[in-house]
Amino acid sequence: MKFVVLFIQSHWHTHAVLIILSTLVIGCYAEEQGIEQPNILLVLIDDCSADELACYGNKQHKTPRLDNLAEDGVRFETCWATPLCSPSRALIMTGRYGFRTGWYANNMKKNIPLPDENIIFAQLLQEAGYRTAVAGKWQLPGDPPAYGFDESNLWAYRSMLPEGVNHPGIETTDSSKYNFMKPARFWYPSILRNGEYLPTTIDDYGPDVHTDFLIDFMTRESEKPFLAYYPMVLTHDPFFPTPVTVRSNEEKSGASDMDRNFKANVEYMDRCIGRMLDALDKNGLRKNTVVIVTADNGTLRRGKGAAKEIGVWEPLIVHWPGKIKDLGVKPELIDFSDIFPTLADIAGITVPEDYYQDGRSFLPLLLGHTYVEREFVFSYLDTRRLVRDKRWLLEGGGRFFDCGENRNPRGYREYIDVTQSNDPEVLNAKKRFMKFLEDKPAPVKTK
Repeated sequence: MKFVVLFIQSHWHTHAVLIILSTLVIGCYAEEQGIEQPNILLVLIDDCSADELACYGNKQHKTPRLDNLAEDGVRFETCWATPLCSPSRALIMTGRYGFRTGWYANNMKKNIPLPDENIIFAQLLQEAGYRTAVAGKWQLPGDPPAYGFDESNLWAYRSMLPEGVNHPGIETTDSSKYNFMKPARFWYPSILRNGEYLPTTIDDYGPDVHTDFLIDFMTRESEKPFLAYYPMVLTHDPFFPTPVTVRSNEEKSGASDMDRNFKANVEYMDRCIGRMLDALDKNGLRKNTVVIVTADNGTLRRGKGAAKEIGVWEPLIVHWPGKIKDLGVKPELIDFSDIFPTLADIAGITVPEDYYQDGRSFLPLLLGHTYVEREFVFSYLDTRRLVRDKRWLLEGGGRFFDCGENRNPRGYREYIDVTQSNDPEVLNAKKRFMKFLEDKPAPVKTK
C-alpha cells in the first residue's frame, strides 16, 4: 500500500487542510482480473457532436480511423459532456459535477486551480508510476505540473506567454470575430512547451505540432506506462484550411469559413488520431494501450452552448486490443463523471474513499463482466440542468421528452414532447427525475 499525501487549500476557509489518503497501487478490480498497468491515450476533440463522425451516422465526413476504432472496440450510443468546454474539462479531470467544483459554465472560479480543491486523474496515475503528458488546449487556471502532468505542449493565450514574448501569429484577421488578434492555435501557432515559448512559423500547423509532441512522448523508450491526454484544438473555430486543403499563406489567417472548411477540419482531426495510432503500432505499443476518444461539447452553431441534448451528446469510442470482450455498439448511459473512475480502474488504482466521485467505472462493462449501469446521465449549464435515462429526457429549459428507443437528438425527429402531459406514465417519470435532482442543486447565480 502506498500513502499519498495531498495538501488541499480550501478557498471556503482560511486554513489549509491536510488530507492523508491511502491509495492501492494495484486496485481491487484490476488485481482480481490480473490486469497489468496499460498505456492510456485519452483524446478530447473540441466542439464536435457525436454525429459529426461517420461511425455515428454522418454521410459527408470521412473519419476512417475513428470508424475502425469503433468497429474493433466499443462505441457508446449515449455519452454526455456539458454544453461548453471549461465545465466539461473540469468534469472529466475530477469526476465531479459542477455544483461540487464550481465549474458549471465557462470561466467559473477561473483564478482557483482545480487541484486546490479536487484530485485530478493525472495526479492519481502519476503517483501510481505513470509518465504523464498533455498537449493541445488547456483553458484552465494553473500550470500542468500542478495537475499531475510531467510534460506539456499547449496552445498559449497572451496571458500564458512569458513576459516580453509577443507571438506574431494571430488567430484571424477577421475583425468581426470575438477572437480577433488572439494568438493563433492553427497556422503559426502560439505554443508553450513544458512552460517555455516554442518559436513557430507560418508553415507550422498547431494540430500537427501537438500530435508530433505526443507521438514523441508515447514512443520514447521507458519502463513506465504512459498517460497521454490530448484535448485537441480541432474542430474549434476559426475554420481554416488544413495542410491537406490549404492553397496559400493568405488562407492561413484570413476569415473563418465554417461552410467551406469544417469538413476538412473534422477529417484532419481523424488524420491526427490515425498518426498516433500508427506510431503506437510501429513501436509495438498498441496492444498494451487503451485508446479513449470523446469530445467536450456540441458543434458550433449546431448545439454548442445549448442546454439541450444536442449540446452535450458526444462520441465515446474505446479500444483495447485483446482486453475488450464485447465489441460493437453499447446502449449503456455514460457521462463525463465516469471517465475519472474508469481511468483509475484501468490503471489499477483505488480512488481514496475520502474523495467523493459522481461517476462510476465502466471498465467491467468493457471487459464483458458484471456491470451495474447508471439509471441517469446528468449535465448542466449555469442554472440549467439536464437529465436523461434510456427513454425520458429533461432538458435545461424544462421541456420533457419521451424519446422511445431513439438516441439521436439531432432534430428530435422521434422525440415526443410530453412537457404538458398528465399521463400517469409521464408523471411517474417526472417524479423519478425530480428525485434524482434533489441532491444535485443548480448553482445560485451572483452578480
